[in-house]
Amino acid sequence: MKKILILLGFGCTLQHVSAQVAVNNDLKGLINQSFTYFPRFRELEQTVTINEQNVDLAATANKPIVNAVGNYTYVAPVAEIPFPDGNGHTNIVKFQPNHNINGGIQVIAPIYDFGKTKLEIERARQGLQVAKTNIDYNRTQLAAQVANIYYTIIYLQQAINVQDTVISVLEANKKLMEDRFKRGDALRLDVLTIQNNIDLEQNRKTDLQNQLQKQYNLLQFATGQSRTHATKTFDFTLPVQNDSAALRLAQANNYEYTLAQERIKAAELDAAIARLGNKPALSANGQAGVRNGYQPKIGEIKPNYSLGVNVSVPLYNGGRTKKQVALAESVVKQNQLAIESLNNQYTRDIEQALTDVRSNLERLNTVQEQINIAKEALWVTQTRYTNGIATNVDLLNANSNLQRVQLAQIQYQYQLTLAQIELARLTGVKYW
Repeated sequence: MKKILILLGFGCTLQHVSAQVAVNNDLKGLINQSFTYFPRFRELEQTVTINEQNVDLAATANKPIVNAVGNYTYVAPVAEIPFPDGNGHTNIVKFQPNHNINGGIQVIAPIYDFGKTKLEIERARQGLQVAKTNIDYNRTQLAAQVANIYYTIIYLQQAINVQDTVISVLEANKKLMEDRFKRGDALRLDVLTIQNNIDLEQNRKTDLQNQLQKQYNLLQFATGQSRTHATKTFDFTLPVQNDSAALRLAQANNYEYTLAQERIKAAELDAAIARLGNKPALSANGQAGVRNGYQPKIGEIKPNYSLGVNVSVPLYNGGRTKKQVALAESVVKQNQLAIESLNNQYTRDIEQALTDVRSNLERLNTVQEQINIAKEALWVTQTRYTNGIATNVDLLNANSNLQRVQLAQIQYQYQLTLAQIELARLTGVKYW
């Protein structure tokens, strides 16, 4: 396994770190496959579509509105005056027809609203950007989960291989013990003791196989693929910073920080919109069509049109605008404080990940020597046992010691890999 280079410099960029991350193609393929398979992303993509529609909807606020309008009203009685015609007859003159008809095309066009519509469009665009960034954030989270599953599978496979080796040694020793029992040099109890240890190791192997199957199930859940072409080695390597440099990488590149900044900007736009709540709005309106009721032939339908300007000035709304501004500013403050919470959280998590990296590196530097010693001790004990010098208990102890240090080495490699994956997630490194 490649040794991790611990960098003490502070000027490392995301691109520089990403270029040095070693990740095998099998893991990259699984991660990218999960982005298209995992149902959550289809939901997030639909959220992006909804926000795109919100942008289009907000943009329509500065477009004119055209309506076809028409109405019919029957009025009775109507104002009328009798006029004598000089021939002894009286004519009735109506000032309004009983049947009133009015129809045409109405246009209402916004002229000026102190930039409120522009801010609302910008707010909708900011919501769209948040939705897109949220997809990127969820990709980093899923990538880390898939990487964890992938290397957990490798860990369990290697642990099972150790168990197979242990069982193989025990079965060979059992055969020796059975031969000695047949010659009368051992007790039946010695054979049963070895068989009991074989059964115990078989049970441990079964537990590991059960855990492995559960990891395959998780892999199927995340990627749609139930098996991997895993390299059988812990080959994930990452150049890491010290605590402060890693935190700066996280602040610059982690999508959770990006989301926090974008939420601040969205809240600031909401506050700006709220401040315009008591501003007037100016619009033009016009209508062209036909109607009746014109003298002297009030029943005749004639073309008509009208043009005008509307001004709407808010005078009093019970302090609603003031309260909306105060609320929006409080939301801005809350989102700004969220950055401080993120700094605190990420400082803690980065310190823990780096501590895990360093401690497991130190353990791996010593465990190989322990393995060599345990192997030599087992070989000596087997030789002594074959020659009748060592006891069955000595052989079992030597075998167990080797098993423990081999599993410890795998465990340290596994923990080191998980710590590196977590550090990559925290610092926003893309390794897929």
